[in-house]
Amino acid sequence: MKMRRFYFAILFTYVLIVSLSACSPDGGLAAGADDTNIVTIEFYSWELSLAEQNKAVIAAFEEIYPHIRVNINYPAENNNVEYTEMMELLLLANVQVDVMIESSVARMQRMVRRGLFMPLDGFMEAEGIVFDEIYSVSSYVKGSHYGLPIDITPWFVMLNYDMLTAAGLPIPTLCWTWYDYREYARILTDSENGVFGSYFHTWNNYFLMSMYSVKLDNALFYNDGSLAFENPALRNWLQFRFEMENIDRTSVPLMDIRAVNMSYRSEFWDGRAAMLPTGTWMLAEIKDTENWPRDFMVAFAPLPTWPHGGVEGRTFSDTKMLSIPITARHPEEAYKFIRFYTTEGALIRAGGLVALNDSDIISNINRIIYSPYMYEIYHLESLYAVFSNPNLYFNAPVTIPIYDAEITAMFMEKSERFIVGGVSLDETIESMMRYGNEIIRRAQSH
Repeated sequence: MKMRRFYFAILFTYVLIVSLSACSPDGGLAAGADDTNIVTIEFYSWELSLAEQNKAVIAAFEEIYPHIRVNINYPAENNNVEYTEMMELLLLANVQVDVMIESSVARMQRMVRRGLFMPLDGFMEAEGIVFDEIYSVSSYVKGSHYGLPIDITPWFVMLNYDMLTAAGLPIPTLCWTWYDYREYARILTDSENGVFGSYFHTWNNYFLMSMYSVKLDNALFYNDGSLAFENPALRNWLQFRFEMENIDRTSVPLMDIRAVNMSYRSEFWDGRAAMLPTGTWMLAEIKDTENWPRDFMVAFAPLPTWPHGGVEGRTFSDTKMLSIPITARHPEEAYKFIRFYTTEGALIRAGGLVALNDSDIISNINRIIYSPYMYEIYHLESLYAVFSNPNLYFNAPVTIPIYDAEITAMFMEKSERFIVGGVSLDETIESMMRYGNEIIRRAQSH
């Protein structure tokens, strides 16, 4: 409770500082600027790991639009959960936010339902463009488009290639299963040297891994919006993860992760975890050996298939979205920026797979990973194999009911309690169904 109060105190302080700075009539221009036609738009992101790429995009944009300046803010560094909470507070406090990036379609939709984002249709009509002719991922909500997609983030597994080689293990095949993953984790675990074979972070995705190859669309819901908690794949995955962490002791225990607020980046880059299921946002970070120094090559494998009903090649995928909040002071200039950022800027940024209809995946990946040292730090054969798989299918959540956020929070709370050994699996699933159906009834009655 004390930590929660401390966290919100930090949020309040940040809002106060930003609010006071936003009162400046020059919109953030340097003192002495005499060009009154210049406007400054405030852009918010959590992706400090892409700071240099963002600077390059902004510089290219400002060269084309010399009357627009872009000031980028990182209120929560590399933590999109805290970032979203802070951004909601900033918007409710009416702080100037002209452009905001969200980590998923679901989070964008949540902001839309709360009335915090502007529709973009009028801007697109004035420009004379049709959304679906340009972008491959829709942002259509309640009859309008509320965001432009920037990165598609399909998931895969990163592996410490040096540890694989030392253990005599081949790079996993395209058809490997979660049972194979468990066996790899067992072999790669080196308790004497503090190395775990596997790492599952605290996000909801890591409680749903089996579902991504078994069920299309949102893993938590069926197409009619009803709960999928009783799906055998979900139930068995929770048991599978519990056993890896608490019986096999081959995946970092959730209790340890929570106790010290562990960073998944640090655990993998520092060689304390041999395998990490993650997404394409990490591809650009692999070459950042200045911030993440290491002496091993990274190999790649597909997200494993659940051996009971899973379909090879399916992997979870989501898309980051750029939107214009209702507190924007310069919405027209903000629209110009997000159009640039999601087209030419996306290629400069090279932070993930671009969401453009004419994009080639392998060419896109080559742009992301390019470095003078790319042959030393990327196992290119395995990387290309993952994304050239003829069975590759991006399984993105489409069904996002109004109660998605509340159900997700409840699901994570109940799942965590089970994983750390606080309650039985039967009790967990029964409680999820009971609380989940109550959340749905309450939401539908309003």
